Amino acid sequence: MNTKLLTVSDKSISIDCSACGQNSIFKVADLILATSEDTMTHEVRQMAVCKGCGVRGDNTYAII
Repeated sequence: MNTKLLTVSDKSISIDCSACGQNSIFKVADLILATSEDTMTHEVRQMAVCKGCGVRGDNTYAII
């Protein structure tokens, strides 16, 4: 699933690190402020850095 952030601006994104299992949840509205409304959810997944182990982009995500 690859969706523009603008289309899910009232939701959150849950990202799970594949390396250590750390979970982070971000409000899409906040991500739009940090990136742009044209950013795709897959791009957010690729940019995400795990707070637990520091791995970048090795994760899964769900829009919640």
